[in-house]
Amino acid sequence: MKPTSLPVRPSRVAATALLLAAATSFAASASRSACTPTPASGDLVSQAADALSARVDAAHPFALANWDVRWWQRRRVWITLAASNEGDAATQVLPQMVVDARPDGSAALALPGLPLAVPAHGRATQRLAIHVPDDARTLGVRTLVATPAQPVAIAFALECSDSRYDAGELAPAVAPLLDEAVKTYFDGLVDPLSDPAGAADVARRLSSGAQDDVDVAWTLRGLMQAVHDDHGWFALPGEALPARRTLVTRAPELALLDDGTAVVRLHALDTSSAPAALQWAAALHDGIAALAARHPRAWIVDLRDHDGDAPWPALAALATLLDGPMVGAFVNGQGRQEWIVERGAVRIAGGPALVDLQAPPEPGFRGPVAVLLGPGTRDAGEDVAVALRGRADTRFFGTPTAGFPLQGMQAHRLADGSTLAVLETRAADRTGVVHREPLEPDTVLRDADAVAPLPQPVRDWLHDAMAGGR
Repeated sequence: MKPTSLPVRPSRVAATALLLAAATSFAASASRSACTPTPASGDLVSQAADALSARVDAAHPFALANWDVRWWQRRRVWITLAASNEGDAATQVLPQMVVDARPDGSAALALPGLPLAVPAHGRATQRLAIHVPDDARTLGVRTLVATPAQPVAIAFALECSDSRYDAGELAPAVAPLLDEAVKTYFDGLVDPLSDPAGAADVARRLSSGAQDDVDVAWTLRGLMQAVHDDHGWFALPGEALPARRTLVTRAPELALLDDGTAVVRLHALDTSSAPAALQWAAALHDGIAALAARHPRAWIVDLRDHDGDAPWPALAALATLLDGPMVGAFVNGQGRQEWIVERGAVRIAGGPALVDLQAPPEPGFRGPVAVLLGPGTRDAGEDVAVALRGRADTRFFGTPTAGFPLQGMQAHRLADGSTLAVLETRAADRTGVVHREPLEPDTVLRDADAVAPLPQPVRDWLHDAMAGGR
């Protein structure tokens, strides 16, 4: 379930003009050939002596191939990474290009690619590309094997441009795709750019020597990193799109403690089936109403395991605790769309009900509410947390949320079949504060408290709140 359409806003891509103006000096020669790198020496050497292979497994989940590139400065380099899974289970390899890697794990530039899925006893490849800065000393590829950590053999093959390129020089054939991608990204991104001209300059430098769609992909990935966009992604035709975990719906848990505190714990909800999601919401609403009839003095809303594609079922069910009707909003460059929750129904202001439990009028609860957050609070769980932000007598406990929004992501299919996903919408609370993911708690819980069913700091705060000692 996505937010409804907002009016089209004026273009935010003045910076694109700067990029394209700089790119009018097209590369006179767009050609490349195989090249043999020199392994880097010094503090960071390659796992393999030839720097053209690596191996990762459970005992050694990380590997580095690192090359001396002082002779490649201002050239474009293309790297084909081929991963062969020797294990009996599928796994993922996470590649990252690094310029001037340092012993402490940092680097002058680090560009991560998409996770590369490798089936059991299968093979997969990913193409990497980068313009080597004129002051770079080394270029490397870090590879990390994800859980389950199967033994994976990795091989690298490199090509180098036959010419050196100044910033912004590129092959004429790739200019339209680069133009489309950069315009789409700048025009859609919800987060304001503190330095639009600087962001355009980053894209111009990263695209130097560009010849094909692979170069466009790595230009956009580098641009996202430069503007601190942790959510956008770019997938080439044929590349697997980022996948979220499979959701298995679990019923909520509700209880009333001896001290008069009501507890509601939300788990995963698969909203792909509207009737099943409505049934889940109705059961949650009825359970809350049954507890409310026993006049609890406070509530704990545990969102540490709440995940879903859309927040509407949970918001409709939690209506009596949210103290609406306006509990949040979608915001982007064109405006805001308020979330209205009342009497078991939720809608976007001015639109029809997204979920309607047809509940009778019921009194709202305005006492203290403690909200529990954690890394299992994902997507819809984060939106529900935002809906509780700004509510009176409400405090958030736990650890930061997962930080992987789905609601605000918009996938764009480009002319060559590539997919560019842009974060175009964020959530704002009832006070107007726009929230970035991950969401941070008011009180950080550590160690055992972070996973305890009823953390002591939460009990202490509610005890004071119920006693009027806030």
